[in-house]
Amino acid sequence: MRVQRCVSPVHAVMGVIEGKVHKAPPKTDGADVLMYLERLQNLVPMCPKDRPVTKLELIQSVIDYIYDLEDALVSSDDEDEDLTSSEEEMECVESS
Repeated sequence: MRVQRCVSPVHAVMGVIEGKVHKAPPKTDGADVLMYLERLQNLVPMCPKDRPVTKLELIQSVIDYIYDLEDALVSSDDEDEDLTSSEEEMECVESS
């Protein structure tokens, strides 16, 4: 049976040659992740608040909410353009 090394010899040597010691990336604390997921659940209006939701269900709710916000912005921009063009038409009529 052969033992596998976690770090390849090439990377180990390169680390020594460069004079740098590479630390392992910090692990994300599970409590922090759960806190942010709960916060997301409270921020998204379409997400059920009365029951626990799966991570996948929460992510899907967030995606749907983002699409709804984009649609609202687009329709708001369309209304603003319509108002601007009608105001310009009114100015042209008044000036003639």
